[in-house]
Amino acid sequence: MAKKCIKCGVPLEGFMYKIIAKPIFCVRPSQKKKGLCNKCEDKK
Repeated sequence: MAKKCIKCGVPLEGFMYKIIAKPIFCVRPSQKKKGLCNKCEDKK
């Protein structure tokens, strides 16, 4: 099973990440908080 952001559920690895999430929405795994995407790490 592919990793997903624990807050919003966006894929952080796998086919959907490579084809949709990374190139179109510029989503990537967070550098600061494990299990979150870069978009959710800034939200409070």
